[in-house]
Amino acid sequence: QLLFEMSSEGIDKLLAAEAEATEIVSKARKEKAARIKQARDEAQAEVAKLRAACEAEFVQAQGYATGGSEKSIRLQGETQVALQSIVSQATANRVGVVKQILAWITTVDTAAPNEKAETAKAFC
Repeated sequence: QLLFEMSSEGIDKLLAAEAEATEIVSKARKEKAARIKQARDEAQAEVAKLRAACEAEFVQAQGYATGGSEKSIRLQGETQVALQSIVSQATANRVGVVKQILAWITTVDTAAPNEKAETAKAFC
């Protein structure tokens, strides 16, 4: 019976040690999971901060590239004024230009200078 009590005590000690080890492992797993969650949260916060900085830089660069909306509106107005001026000048000069082109086309000089005639003969 003494042997039975000693082995029973040993088994009880082993069971207690196993329970304690299980508790330690469980606690370690929980702590590890908590550290991983904290690291993930910190990484997400860092990514959000970097993303916000990059977006702000992009918006600023876009503003410099376009020159701002006021400049753009002013330039569009100036361009429209210049285009209207060009169109009105073309309309006013259209008749004169057409007459000049018709005069060039319909006027044919049939008498060739001597030099031009000799140059033409040399190429033939």
